[in-house]
Amino acid sequence: MEIRLWGVRGSLPTPMTGAEYRHKLVNALAQACELWRSNPAQSSADLIRQLSPEFCGVIGGDTTCVEVRAGDDILILDLGTGSVRLGQQLERQDFRGDLHILLTHTHWDHIQGWPFFRPAYQAENHIHLYSCLPDLRQRLERQQHPDHFPLSFDRLPARVSFELLEPGASFSIGGFQVTTKPLIHPGGSIAYKIEYGGRSFTFATDTEFYGPDLHRQMDDYYAFFNHADLLVMDAQYSLEEAEQKRGWGHTAMTIAVDCSLHWQVRELALTHHEPAHGDHSIWEIFQEAHEYLAEFATGATELRIQMAREGDVYRLPPRPA
Repeated sequence: MEIRLWGVRGSLPTPMTGAEYRHKLVNALAQACELWRSNPAQSSADLIRQLSPEFCGVIGGDTTCVEVRAGDDILILDLGTGSVRLGQQLERQDFRGDLHILLTHTHWDHIQGWPFFRPAYQAENHIHLYSCLPDLRQRLERQQHPDHFPLSFDRLPARVSFELLEPGASFSIGGFQVTTKPLIHPGGSIAYKIEYGGRSFTFATDTEFYGPDLHRQMDDYYAFFNHADLLVMDAQYSLEEAEQKRGWGHTAMTIAVDCSLHWQVRELALTHHEPAHGDHSIWEIFQEAHEYLAEFATGATELRIQMAREGDVYRLPPRPA
């Protein structure tokens, strides 16, 4: 099973500013010069591999979209602006056929890529939209009202089907086994656990674990998240911001680490980054989460944490028989 992140920002797209770019460039050049002085025979590729990840790449500005592949089976999670580039890639690959899209909810940053999703403009395609929302069609139609978009939903060339799920439902799509779980978020949001080849990937964006009931919350969700091979989880805030924005429906990075330790997750990717934060601020909060993990992890803990970045790919090979 291969998981690719196409969009990792929360709330709204966040392009890099010129000032941010210059900050990265200056620091990357300073690091590269120091490395080159220590070994002038190094190639540029060798130098780049040694640079701090904060300076040799970007976190990305597109909103939430994740692609999951296993063999010929494809699942797509959410349709934020990251889905635009995913759709362009599918078009370049001359994709034709059935696409299965799992929606967590319809807040703007999770559907705003849909009107620009190229596979919806190919008549040969059949797009299956899964959600726990009985009025999903009406919500997408409103997004493409003539006041907001030049082409109405019912004029899209592809065939579009709506698959209504009961919260907590478990079902199969191709070789994938999918299970749902309602999350803590204003207006509701759904987590998806996807199992394939004895491995499990869990996607839990837009959820708030916080407050005096935190340990009860973690216990309530234990069975769903327990021993996930990979968890991609909402981690929009610093701990201070989480306190200031209680009830907004998002989690602090350090609390996402807490949850993952409790659930015995193997790898955690922290996502849905705050649009008010530049890359530097997000890396600072990630460093706090890393230090928190080092302080509170026990000797038996397997947990590894990663910063979710556009273009990142996670591979979960089938578990040996």
